[in-house]
Amino acid sequence: MLPSNFEMFEHIRGRTALSISLIALLAVTGCLPGTERTGARRVDIGEPPTTASQAVLDNRLFPGFELAFEVRIDSTPFVVGGTFVGSVFPRDGDSQLSFYGFNATGTIWRVDTNPSCVGTVATRVGDEAAIVILDSDASQNRQGGVSITVATAFSAADAEPLWGPTEVPGPSPGSGLIFANTPKALTNERTPATLLDAASGAVVDGPVGMALYEYHGTALEGTADSFSAIDSRSGDTLWSSAQLGPGFIDVNAGISARFDGDYGPSTGNILILNWIDSAGKSVAVLHDFRTGAALGQVDGIPSGEATVDDVTQTVLLTSQRTSGAYRITAVRAGKGVIWTRDSDSPIVTSATGAGVLYAQADGQSVTMDLDTGKTLTSGKYVLPIAVLPDGTALFPTNQPEVYTVAHPTESRWPSAPKIRCTRTQAESRTDSFNRPVCL
Repeated sequence: MLPSNFEMFEHIRGRTALSISLIALLAVTGCLPGTERTGARRVDIGEPPTTASQAVLDNRLFPGFELAFEVRIDSTPFVVGGTFVGSVFPRDGDSQLSFYGFNATGTIWRVDTNPSCVGTVATRVGDEAAIVILDSDASQNRQGGVSITVATAFSAADAEPLWGPTEVPGPSPGSGLIFANTPKALTNERTPATLLDAASGAVVDGPVGMALYEYHGTALEGTADSFSAIDSRSGDTLWSSAQLGPGFIDVNAGISARFDGDYGPSTGNILILNWIDSAGKSVAVLHDFRTGAALGQVDGIPSGEATVDDVTQTVLLTSQRTSGAYRITAVRAGKGVIWTRDSDSPIVTSATGAGVLYAQADGQSVTMDLDTGKTLTSGKYVLPIAVLPDGTALFPTNQPEVYTVAHPTESRWPSAPKIRCTRTQAESRTDSFNRPVCL
């Protein structure tokens, strides 16, 4: 039996909180049982977490999908490239933390690591989607503590090692390939950290200052009031805050932007910088992370964390306006704001994939076209928590740590959204609608 829409959101929130609590506890203690080997590694899948589905299909709750199988996983799965990724905590005498990759075909890989310093970062190594997994040398008897923590990048497609292990001081706070010592990395406090190059895993020696944010090889370094963007591979400075302008916003001479990390730890290739206009009002301006160019603004104050769709490079920001209404703003680097949508109630984004946004707005579950914001479907149904580029979706169930994988059905979704791969993305296979899958 599938949960109601309200139960789904409460269930996801509870599960996410539990996963974060366990991860935080493991990361802070830093000395759970492990092996003497340092560096996460790909191993045989063994008993897969994916099994035949026992859930009952409810067309009212699962419009446009058919059930494939279930997956039992401890952490809330997320998407990296064309793969769902989730983890299983040590149990039944197993001392390892296991990360599993799965897609529409089932479980495709497993990576084991010491659970003493839990952490992952989704990134791109060249043109390939990758997941960076941490490991440490925590001893089995807990007497030695942790003397070294390392990061290793694996292909999201098959868990082939791409670089590493590279020594880092601790986990990432979620803002890209930035790693800091625990427990400070688990707070909002800015601490000195190590920045890694996404392409090679090498430590970046930044001359500017503290690493603030990183996304797919571009990094922000400095302080909240004075910062620069660098190419993490070459170390070249792309732009500095002193060179920026707010575009269409009228500001007094000498006014500069401030980076406060609004809208959560990751906003993709978009930076949200706060400017003070000539009337003394704070204005959130959208900037292209790579070029620094001003793209538009977000009206209101943040009402949730950003949602980033890697395939279309769309960043979705939810805010509450001064009128009390809620707004979702869709923005793309190089294009600016492509659409906005207002709602009388908070807008909660659930997932994106295959050119579609899944969200809750005005008391209903809705699907919207990522290109236009046009509503495709609305009603009282359970939303997926994650969607692959080929449209395969992951839905919650009424059982703890159990999710259902479902395929999109062309007969019930005849107007399948188009997928547009960037020039750097491979089109190595097609989905059930014969569209390219961007990896």
